[in-house]
Amino acid sequence: MLTHYTDRVSRATPLSPDERRQAIVDATLPLLLEKGPDLTTREIAQAAGVAEGTIFRAFDTKGDLIHATIHAALEPTSALAAFEDLEPADSLQQRVEAVLSILSAQINRTRTLFIHLAGAGLGPHRPPHHAAPAPGQPDGRLRMLQATTSALAPYADQLRVPVPTAAKLLNALAFAAGIGTSADDQPPTAESLANTVLYGIAEGEK
Repeated sequence: MLTHYTDRVSRATPLSPDERRQAIVDATLPLLLEKGPDLTTREIAQAAGVAEGTIFRAFDTKGDLIHATIHAALEPTSALAAFEDLEPADSLQQRVEAVLSILSAQINRTRTLFIHLAGAGLGPHRPPHHAAPAPGQPDGRLRMLQATTSALAPYADQLRVPVPTAAKLLNALAFAAGIGTSADDQPPTAESLANTVLYGIAEGEK
């Protein structure tokens, strides 16, 4: 993946200022998730395939770059793409498992970022070069909810509750399932979560 980002920064076709900033952010994100805010601009430059000075032509400070990267990490771009790529499922169980897998991965990704940054007192404040959301554009959580709703819509006749309600339940369950987990206490699998939401926590028939 880093190779892909590097190619974007160092390709022969000149990048616009916004494209260059985005490419540097893309290269910074994996490093930030791995190392936290102690990463150096030299490491960022190496990952992005640019000179160190290029970073400071795109961002005033390393802090500005880190804040821009935090915002990029909080954007559910990859999760929304995964929803778009969902294959037709044979059963409601399979679709719910796939949805919960996407939701859990996004939640874990966001949590990992904040674990790294919490000790440094860094938060998702808007940096100077971070563009405001377009008027009327829903935030990331709402877009994830909308994507979940769309993914469940083909199974509406198999649900006991309206599709939007089911979508909210899956989002809430995926979030709650990861609370308090650690390396020694892994969150439930998508399969176990799907079984819980579809069949409850009790053994036997109703």
